[in-house]
Amino acid sequence: AGRGEKPPCSICGEVGNGVHFGAEACRACAAFFRRSVALNKLYRCRGDGNCDILSTIRCMCRACRFAKCMAVGMKREAVQKYRDAYGKRGSDVESPGSSSVSLPNQGDGFGPPGGFNPNSTFDSVEECGMPILTMLSQNYEKLQSVRRVVHHDQGSSVFQMRTPKAVSYKEANIVSSKECDLVADWILNSYPGFADLHKDQKIILFRNFFLPFVILQGGHFACIHNRSDVIILASGDYIDCSHPETFYYDPDGRQLMSSEDAVRMFASSFSIYRRNVTDPMLRDNVDSFEFFALCSLVLFDTGLEGQSEECIRVSRRIREAIQREILYHYRNVRHIEDPSMRLANLLSLLPALQRATRRFQEDVEISHVFNVYSVDAKFYEMCNGRF
Repeated sequence: AGRGEKPPCSICGEVGNGVHFGAEACRACAAFFRRSVALNKLYRCRGDGNCDILSTIRCMCRACRFAKCMAVGMKREAVQKYRDAYGKRGSDVESPGSSSVSLPNQGDGFGPPGGFNPNSTFDSVEECGMPILTMLSQNYEKLQSVRRVVHHDQGSSVFQMRTPKAVSYKEANIVSSKECDLVADWILNSYPGFADLHKDQKIILFRNFFLPFVILQGGHFACIHNRSDVIILASGDYIDCSHPETFYYDPDGRQLMSSEDAVRMFASSFSIYRRNVTDPMLRDNVDSFEFFALCSLVLFDTGLEGQSEECIRVSRRIREAIQREILYHYRNVRHIEDPSMRLANLLSLLPALQRATRRFQEDVEISHVFNVYSVDAKFYEMCNGRF
């Protein structure tokens, strides 16, 4: 380095911040090493153990980043042990030249220590640029595992791969009813600040979210399987859009309207769903993190009836954080040339999702009022945001 220039970080190449724990390091890498040692973190590389660690992608592989910290001379014994595990959080004051940084609250019940604090600045992405989206992704994998148990057929083994089948509306209703508690638990354990909201505010957000989420998730499954002719459910079964009579068929024979008449009245909703949700998501190849971002923006809506000012503030903070995180994803993971345009296209899916949701609600309302086909009370309340 020239006169007056700081030497680069020996781990990621960013502008250094002095010697930390025995090696030249930037603030971000120093903080990463200190937290890793203090919390006794164990990382596993998903590659060959030789990942590039650069300032733009340093959080992509923590195992290789920590290994490089050790390789350049950082010493575990130089870390003040247990400082991060039990010290005061969120209001630490740094002394000049200190290598420590303020950490978020850890006792809020959201994931492992070092979780994201909605009351801290959302610009702080020193250790990882996508803390909320990453937590959503990790917990969604757990949700998928739980689904395999909850939705398995009676008499079958949960250890055997089940064969997907086309379902009727009654079977789809049962799946959605089971999903309610599972999705609520996923939300509760994935979003910083959600658990701290008053119970009535959680209900307001969730009842506005659940049906759009079910519809949006169908588009997500369509992208995974590259299918637009079926609507894949959380159970793995599907609605056959090419043969809607199978969906409106009542095996118990209690339906007042024939399946053929129901098709004539309601089947156009499938094309509306496909035009507004499935086709746009397939066309743009919406990935999992974009799906989680859309879920977040739908959940933390504002201007809802009965929504408190505190809930609005939390919702706005999380929405802003999610948009920053997805931009980080575009720039540093997918390396998209025009991240802002990609984000704009993603946000344009939300009005289309609302159109599909309203149409579905209208169908359920008509079927309920005119007793076209039986819909159980819980499913009816759930679809209309009243449960």
